[in-house]
Amino acid sequence: MAKAKAKEKLSPIPKHQPRTRRAPADKAEAPGAQPAAPDLSHIAEQLRPLAVPVAELQFDPANAMTHPEDNLEAIKGSLQAYGQRKPIVVNRRTGHVEAGNGTLQAALSLNWTHLAVVYVDDDPATAAGFAIADNRTAQLAEFDKDALGQLLKDVNTKNDERLDAMLAGLADQMKLFPTEEPPPVASGDDSAEKEKCPTCGQTLK
Repeated sequence: MAKAKAKEKLSPIPKHQPRTRRAPADKAEAPGAQPAAPDLSHIAEQLRPLAVPVAELQFDPANAMTHPEDNLEAIKGSLQAYGQRKPIVVNRRTGHVEAGNGTLQAALSLNWTHLAVVYVDDDPATAAGFAIADNRTAQLAEFDKDALGQLLKDVNTKNDERLDAMLAGLADQMKLFPTEEPPPVASGDDSAEKEKCPTCGQTLK
């Protein structure tokens, strides 16, 4: 009986628990860990649910609109100063950008990882028609010179040199702020008004 009581007082042998080691801070996150959220601060808040990795987007190989350097610099300046405020349009069937090829190219130059995208299911003819119309309708618009002049006086480019250069070029093209030419400067004795004969009008020596 005494042996039985002594046996009851023995504590159970604990099971072996393997020791876990923490991964070094410079190592990658453990499998199954949630990836870090992408930085979408350059996209307008309302458009962020439409954000897509730029690696998934493709330029339109049939795009008829070229983007020379000054155009791309202006797009980059706008994106850098104001962020993306309207989505680009992508064909779901092909993955090609129908509207916003310049924006995609500028975003890649700025090392952006995401852009807001609207997907459409256009057939080839509709995709071509929309791409041309999107570019051409913007080209057919005209500036109201008086309104533009007032806007340029109040505009805030956030000191972006690319935007400043673009707007300066626009102002010069529209001749909004002409500079007054100084009056011609006469040289030598011609600067003094010579006396004229009151009868014949000839200059007197």
